[in-house]
Amino acid sequence: MSAPTIVEPTPAERVRTVCVVPHAAVLVTDQYDAVSVALHHLLGGDLIVAVAEDAPPLHGLRAMVEVNDVSPLPLRERTRSLVWLSGRASEVADGAELARLVAEENPLPGLLDIGNGTRLVRIPVETAVLADASGAASVSGPDLATAAPDPFADFEFSWLTHVESGHPEMVGQLARRLPGRLRNHRIRLLGIDRYGIRLRAEHHESSDEDVRLNFTQPAVDMAALQRGIRILLGCPFLNGLRAG
Repeated sequence: MSAPTIVEPTPAERVRTVCVVPHAAVLVTDQYDAVSVALHHLLGGDLIVAVAEDAPPLHGLRAMVEVNDVSPLPLRERTRSLVWLSGRASEVADGAELARLVAEENPLPGLLDIGNGTRLVRIPVETAVLADASGAASVSGPDLATAAPDPFADFEFSWLTHVESGHPEMVGQLARRLPGRLRNHRIRLLGIDRYGIRLRAEHHESSDEDVRLNFTQPAVDMAALQRGIRILLGCPFLNGLRAG
């Protein structure tokens, strides 16, 4: 029996993808009010967050970090998903060394403020929950530690804003692939990953609906991603050659 075809990222991959992008986040414990998070990054199975130096001591406390996955486009509802990561927090003795390790994977600008206004906290993730319009999924710490973010996470925001502002006809071409019942909705770009493009159908009288348009095969590099986009658009030119 052949293995089932994978048509979208796993919940663990989606959590890592959300966490690799600098979305807004807050840290909550049962002892203090919510603490703003200046940056967040998953280093293996550990969530590394930066909080203000004058934030309450967090060492040993059970903590939950909420990350708000917000679309760069002005959608009616801009939150695409929410991620909650839970574990026991520990203060970091050598913030500079940990900042260096994070920077090797994700050179976030906020790392320059470590020790000069912010401090790092490490939270080994025990569980994570991803919630979006389709429901919620739980991810274990070990599954999260071995998952990889989408390879085009850094490309997504710039592509969405580029198409929205400069190529609205592309959205119309993609919309032709949607079911007829959605044709009277306002079709918006929602996301892109190695498996395909996500669209949101906004309706003035009913709730929004998210739809995925899959590539013929998952993209392994930028050339394959561009080819997948062209095929979905019905473009006769693939990789510079006319399709024959």
